[in-house]
Amino acid sequence: MVFRALSEEIGSPLPYDTIEELRTRISEIAPHVVKFDHIESSGFEKLAHMPNGNTGLNGTNLVENIDNFYMTDVISRNSHVMARCTRELNPLKDFNFIKKDQ
Repeated sequence: MVFRALSEEIGSPLPYDTIEELRTRISEIAPHVVKFDHIESSGFEKLAHMPNGNTGLNGTNLVENIDNFYMTDVISRNSHVMARCTRELNPLKDFNFIKKDQ
């Protein structure tokens, strides 16, 4: 069992010898993990359906909060090639997120 071998390698052996023992322990700690064909509620149902039955939007405009999608991850932000491509292809989108004053 991989988990058992890994736990021994890091110096903290697990008390489980079989996959069934491990699954039993997981079901004790997190019973929702072993409920198949069952969708857990997220708690957002109350926000989506108001008590008065109104499910409409409040009129707030939807806006983008990311100005330059191609520079949002760590690898692209640290890439000189991606920075140069962004400057050349769209010089107005120099930052990752839209500035507050726009």
